[in-house]
Amino acid sequence: MNTKEIKYNDAVVNGFLALFFHVIVLPLLAVVSFVLFKGSILLLFLLLFFIVLVILMIPGYFSQEPNEARVMVFFGKYKGTFTETGFFWVNPFMNKKKLSLRARNLDVEPIKVNDKIGNPILIGLVLVWKLKDTYKAMFEIDAQTMADTRGSGQMTVTVAGRMNAFEDFVRVQSDAALRQVAGLYAYDDNETDRSELTLRS
Repeated sequence: MNTKEIKYNDAVVNGFLALFFHVIVLPLLAVVSFVLFKGSILLLFLLLFFIVLVILMIPGYFSQEPNEARVMVFFGKYKGTFTETGFFWVNPFMNKKKLSLRARNLDVEPIKVNDKIGNPILIGLVLVWKLKDTYKAMFEIDAQTMADTRGSGQMTVTVAGRMNAFEDFVRVQSDAALRQVAGLYAYDDNETDRSELTLRS
Protein backbone atom coordinates (compact mmCIF):
# COMPACT_ATOMS: atom_id res chain seq x y z
CA MET A 1 0.00 0.00 0.00
CA ASN A 2 1.27 3.47 -0.85
CA THR A 3 1.67 5.89 2.02
CA LYS A 4 0.67 9.55 1.89
CA GLU A 5 2.77 10.38 4.95
CA ILE A 6 5.50 12.95 4.37
CA LYS A 7 8.22 14.21 6.69
CA TYR A 8 7.61 17.73 7.96
CA ASN A 9 10.50 19.81 6.63
CA ASP A 10 9.24 23.37 7.09
CA ALA A 11 10.78 25.75 9.61
CA VAL A 12 11.00 24.21 13.06
CA VAL A 13 13.13 26.26 15.44
CA ASN A 14 14.93 25.02 18.53
CA GLY A 15 12.56 25.87 21.39
CA PHE A 16 15.27 27.32 23.62
CA LEU A 17 16.46 29.65 20.86
CA ALA A 18 12.87 30.81 20.29
CA LEU A 19 12.40 31.19 24.05
CA PHE A 20 15.54 33.36 24.24
CA PHE A 21 14.14 35.56 21.45
CA HIS A 22 10.72 35.60 23.13
CA VAL A 23 11.86 36.40 26.68
CA ILE A 24 15.06 38.41 26.16
CA VAL A 25 15.23 39.91 22.65
CA LEU A 26 11.62 41.11 22.24
CA PRO A 27 11.46 42.90 25.63
CA LEU A 28 14.89 44.42 24.91
CA LEU A 29 13.64 45.69 21.54
CA ALA A 30 10.58 47.12 23.29
CA VAL A 31 12.79 49.00 25.78
CA VAL A 32 15.05 50.30 22.97
CA SER A 33 11.97 51.45 21.03
CA PHE A 34 10.67 53.21 24.14
CA VAL A 35 13.96 55.09 24.54
CA LEU A 36 14.35 55.97 20.84
CA PHE A 37 10.76 56.95 20.06
CA LYS A 38 9.59 58.33 23.42
CA GLY A 39 6.64 60.65 22.93
CA SER A 40 6.13 59.56 19.32
CA ILE A 41 2.96 57.98 17.90
CA LEU A 42 5.27 55.39 16.30
CA LEU A 43 6.13 54.14 19.80
CA LEU A 44 2.51 53.17 20.39
CA PHE A 45 2.41 51.09 17.19
CA LEU A 46 5.78 49.46 17.95
CA LEU A 47 4.76 48.52 21.50
CA LEU A 48 1.46 47.15 20.23
CA PHE A 49 3.36 45.15 17.61
CA PHE A 50 5.70 43.66 20.26
CA ILE A 51 2.79 42.75 22.55
CA VAL A 52 0.94 41.01 19.72
CA LEU A 53 4.13 39.18 18.68
CA VAL A 54 4.78 37.97 22.25
CA ILE A 55 1.21 36.68 22.56
CA LEU A 56 1.22 35.03 19.11
CA MET A 57 4.48 33.19 19.77
CA ILE A 58 3.16 31.29 22.81
CA PRO A 59 1.09 28.57 21.00
CA GLY A 60 4.09 27.71 18.79
CA TYR A 61 6.01 25.92 21.57
CA PHE A 62 5.85 22.15 21.96
CA SER A 63 7.98 19.35 23.37
CA GLN A 64 8.11 15.83 22.01
CA GLU A 65 9.22 12.59 23.66
CA PRO A 66 10.70 9.53 21.93
CA ASN A 67 8.16 7.48 19.94
CA GLU A 68 5.77 10.40 19.56
CA ALA A 69 4.81 12.24 16.40
CA ARG A 70 3.05 15.48 15.53
CA VAL A 71 0.87 15.64 12.46
CA MET A 72 1.20 19.21 11.23
CA VAL A 73 -1.95 20.73 9.71
CA PHE A 74 -1.98 24.31 8.45
CA PHE A 75 -5.53 25.66 8.03
CA GLY A 76 -6.82 22.20 7.07
CA LYS A 77 -3.91 21.24 4.80
CA TYR A 78 -1.65 18.36 5.81
CA LYS A 79 1.95 19.65 5.85
CA GLY A 80 3.77 16.56 7.13
CA THR A 81 4.63 14.53 10.20
CA PHE A 82 7.30 15.67 12.67
CA THR A 83 9.02 12.89 14.67
CA GLU A 84 12.15 14.45 16.21
CA THR A 85 12.42 14.58 19.98
CA GLY A 86 13.07 17.69 22.04
CA PHE A 87 11.71 21.19 22.63
CA PHE A 88 10.71 23.16 19.52
CA TRP A 89 8.86 26.20 18.23
CA VAL A 90 6.88 26.20 15.00
CA ASN A 91 4.46 28.55 13.24
CA PRO A 92 1.80 29.22 15.93
CA PHE A 93 -0.99 28.85 13.37
CA MET A 94 0.09 25.26 12.71
CA ASN A 95 -2.22 22.68 14.29
CA LYS A 96 0.05 20.07 15.92
CA LYS A 97 -1.93 16.84 16.39
CA LYS A 98 -0.07 14.54 18.77
CA LEU A 99 0.13 10.77 18.19
CA SER A 100 1.85 7.97 20.07
CA LEU A 101 4.08 5.63 18.05
CA ARG A 102 4.64 3.31 21.01
CA ALA A 103 3.77 -0.39 20.84
CA ARG A 104 0.38 -1.32 22.28
CA ASN A 105 -1.16 -4.67 23.25
CA LEU A 106 -4.57 -5.87 22.24
CA ASP A 107 -6.01 -8.97 23.92
CA VAL A 108 -9.08 -10.13 21.98
CA GLU A 109 -11.43 -12.33 23.99
CA PRO A 110 -12.00 -15.78 22.44
CA ILE A 111 -14.79 -15.77 19.86
CA LYS A 112 -16.80 -18.66 18.45
CA VAL A 113 -16.15 -19.26 14.74
CA ASN A 114 -16.41 -22.14 12.27
CA ASP A 115 -13.29 -23.74 10.81
CA LYS A 116 -12.91 -24.78 7.16
CA ILE A 117 -15.07 -27.90 7.51
CA GLY A 118 -17.74 -26.22 9.67
CA ASN A 119 -16.65 -27.30 13.16
CA PRO A 120 -17.34 -24.62 15.79
CA ILE A 121 -14.19 -23.53 17.62
CA LEU A 122 -13.23 -20.88 20.17
CA ILE A 123 -10.28 -18.79 19.02
CA GLY A 124 -8.59 -15.79 20.61
CA LEU A 125 -5.82 -13.38 19.73
CA VAL A 126 -3.09 -11.37 21.41
CA LEU A 127 -1.83 -8.63 19.11
CA VAL A 128 1.08 -6.22 19.56
CA TRP A 129 0.65 -3.21 17.27
CA LYS A 130 1.85 0.34 16.71
CA LEU A 131 1.10 3.16 14.30
CA LYS A 132 3.19 3.12 11.17
CA ASP A 133 1.47 5.59 8.84
CA THR A 134 0.38 8.73 10.70
CA TYR A 135 -1.42 10.19 7.67
CA LYS A 136 -3.73 7.18 7.33
CA ALA A 137 -4.25 7.04 11.09
CA MET A 138 -5.28 10.70 11.26
CA PHE A 139 -7.20 11.20 8.04
CA GLU A 140 -8.53 7.80 6.93
CA ILE A 141 -10.19 6.70 10.17
CA ASP A 142 -13.48 8.44 10.95
CA ALA A 143 -12.76 11.37 13.27
CA GLN A 144 -16.26 11.15 14.76
CA THR A 145 -15.23 7.98 16.57
CA MET A 146 -12.44 9.98 18.19
CA ALA A 147 -14.62 12.87 19.35
CA ASP A 148 -14.94 13.48 23.05
CA THR A 149 -17.71 15.94 23.77
CA ARG A 150 -17.11 18.18 26.74
CA GLY A 151 -19.59 20.43 28.48
CA SER A 152 -20.60 22.93 25.83
CA GLY A 153 -21.09 20.32 23.11
CA GLN A 154 -17.76 21.31 21.56
CA MET A 155 -15.83 18.34 20.21
CA THR A 156 -12.28 17.97 21.48
CA VAL A 157 -9.94 15.09 20.76
CA THR A 158 -7.35 14.06 23.32
CA VAL A 159 -4.32 11.90 22.59
CA ALA A 160 -5.77 9.15 24.81
CA GLY A 161 -9.14 9.42 23.01
CA ARG A 162 -7.43 9.30 19.62
CA MET A 163 -5.38 6.22 20.61
CA ASN A 164 -8.50 4.52 22.04
CA ALA A 165 -10.25 5.12 18.72
CA PHE A 166 -7.31 3.52 16.89
CA GLU A 167 -7.42 0.60 19.34
CA ASP A 168 -11.15 0.11 18.63
CA PHE A 169 -10.41 0.22 14.90
CA VAL A 170 -7.61 -2.38 15.27
CA ARG A 171 -9.88 -4.55 17.46
CA VAL A 172 -12.63 -4.65 14.81
CA GLN A 173 -10.13 -5.33 12.00
CA SER A 174 -8.33 -8.06 13.97
CA ASP A 175 -11.67 -9.71 14.82
CA ALA A 176 -12.58 -9.81 11.11
CA ALA A 177 -9.12 -11.11 10.18
CA LEU A 178 -9.29 -13.79 12.88
CA ARG A 179 -12.67 -15.02 11.56
CA GLN A 180 -11.31 -15.09 8.01
CA VAL A 181 -8.14 -17.02 8.92
CA ALA A 182 -10.09 -19.53 11.05
CA GLY A 183 -12.37 -20.22 8.08
CA LEU A 184 -9.42 -21.03 5.80
CA TYR A 185 -8.13 -24.00 7.81
CA ALA A 186 -9.54 -27.06 9.57
CA TYR A 187 -8.94 -27.28 13.31
CA ASP A 188 -7.06 -30.58 13.07
CA ASP A 189 -6.33 -33.28 10.47
CA ASN A 190 -8.84 -35.92 11.72
CA GLU A 191 -11.29 -35.19 8.92
CA THR A 192 -8.94 -33.72 6.29
CA ASP A 193 -5.83 -34.61 4.33
CA ARG A 194 -2.98 -35.10 6.85
CA SER A 195 -0.55 -33.09 4.72
CA GLU A 196 -2.78 -30.01 4.88
CA LEU A 197 -1.92 -27.21 7.29
CA THR A 198 -4.37 -26.99 10.23
CA LEU A 199 -5.07 -24.44 12.96
CA ARG A 200 -3.80 -26.87 15.57
CA SER A 201 -0.51 -27.44 13.76
